[in-house]
Amino acid sequence: MNSATKISQVRAQAPYTLYVTKQDGQEMELDLTPLIETREVFWRLKNFRYFRHVKIDPLGGLYWSEGEDISPTKIFHYAK
Repeated sequence: MNSATKISQVRAQAPYTLYVTKQDGQEMELDLTPLIETREVFWRLKNFRYFRHVKIDPLGGLYWSEGEDISPTKIFHYAK
């Protein structure tokens, strides 16, 4: 994965929706509804107060403090 596909910034704007900026400056919206609604392991993300605490891991993936994560190779499957 090249650095242009890595995420440099992320913010939760609405339930199940993240806005990300890639290292190349491109911005995009990610809709995680399909992931959260169908995968039981992501049940905590249904709570927006928890969901908004998303962070970027060193490899460019996304994660939350209780162990939920999305790999850098899967993130862009959720782009709108």
